[in-house]
Amino acid sequence: MNDSPINNSKNLLLKGLEKYGINLEDMVDTAMELCISENKEDVRLKLKEIMLRKLEDPNLLILMICALKLEEEGIKGNLPFNYHEDPNYIYIDEVIGMAIANEISGTKGIFNFRWYDAKKPGVIGILDKKGCVFLDDAVAGFIAGCMSKVFE
Repeated sequence: MNDSPINNSKNLLLKGLEKYGINLEDMVDTAMELCISENKEDVRLKLKEIMLRKLEDPNLLILMICALKLEEEGIKGNLPFNYHEDPNYIYIDEVIGMAIANEISGTKGIFNFRWYDAKKPGVIGILDKKGCVFLDDAVAGFIAGCMSKVFE
């Protein structure tokens, strides 16, 4: 096993997501729920390849790990707002989701993020219903950004 900082961070992120019941296949399935294409199997294969490649990007990993750690701190009550109420004056979760989408595919990713965030398919909706303030938007940003890359 390669103990590079990238692999360590990727493993930290993937293990952290697994605690919330999310894996890579779930994210691919979620992305495909809003896919409009005649070649869905080709899209699915390309999407998974892009997701795996993007999980090697240190900037993306840092953003995703930040969302994961913020979720953990919110659950513990260590954030400067009532995490369990998810107040509407807190919008940094949306900013994180848009930053992730933007890091992957620029403005197209941000617009696609808004679509996934509004529709809340698959694991995004599950995380939202569980009250995950940060991870639903981070995962939506990751999925939206990667899906936007598929069609470039």
